[in-house]
Amino acid sequence: MSRVYVGNLDPRVTERELEDEFRVYGVIRSVWVARRPPGYAFLDFEDSRDARDAIRDLDGKNGWRVEQSHNRGGGGGRGGGGGGRGGDGGRGRGGSDLKCYEC
Repeated sequence: MSRVYVGNLDPRVTERELEDEFRVYGVIRSVWVARRPPGYAFLDFEDSRDARDAIRDLDGKNGWRVEQSHNRGGGGGRGGGGGGRGGDGGRGRGGSDLKCYEC
């Protein structure tokens, strides 16, 4: 699986809108859109080649920043890995191990 970061999103964008835009490149396993703070999302592609194609074609479209997410650890689940604030990767409070790329 390959995770893609999408930044500079309109705060009103929905998971469905992103999925519609990205699914032409391949099978998407999950979409997560940040709400607090808004403006970024992560998509998990089944195949890393599909992720690379989406990055190549969509980076800069609509003012978006689309890039490979490099914040994946060795664990399982939704990205694994720790680090970040609080020593638990932020999972303790919100249940999410996704990191903010604005910080």
